Amino acid sequence: MNEGFGALAKKVNAALASPWALVVALLLVVAYFVLGPTLGFPPQPLELGFLITLSTFVLVFLIEHEGYRDNAATQVKLDEIIAALDADRSKIGIEEKPPREIDSVRDATRARESARKVG
Repeated sequence: MNEGFGALAKKVNAALASPWALVVALLLVVAYFVLGPTLGFPPQPLELGFLITLSTFVLVFLIEHEGYRDNAATQVKLDEIIAALDADRSKIGIEEKPPREIDSVRDATRARESARKVG
């Protein structure tokens, strides 16, 4: 169940972070204004509360895209640092693993490092 949810969450995140998601969101807003009254939706006056809601809706897609891009770039840079330092290469690409496996690798690394500091 956990791996399935992780895979679904990753796909939804990638879809929401794509530039096409912003285009679809903007098209939905335009369609609401143009087709809304003909489909029976009440016309929306351009009041402050509605404009704030509308801008929040669009900004969610912009922020999601930027976060996804920044995270991907950070992972590439970290993988390059690991490779350049000739460190444990088993951690390259670990962000693609299931959460339980990431937790177990993190715990094992912390235990190994705390034993090294003590001894």
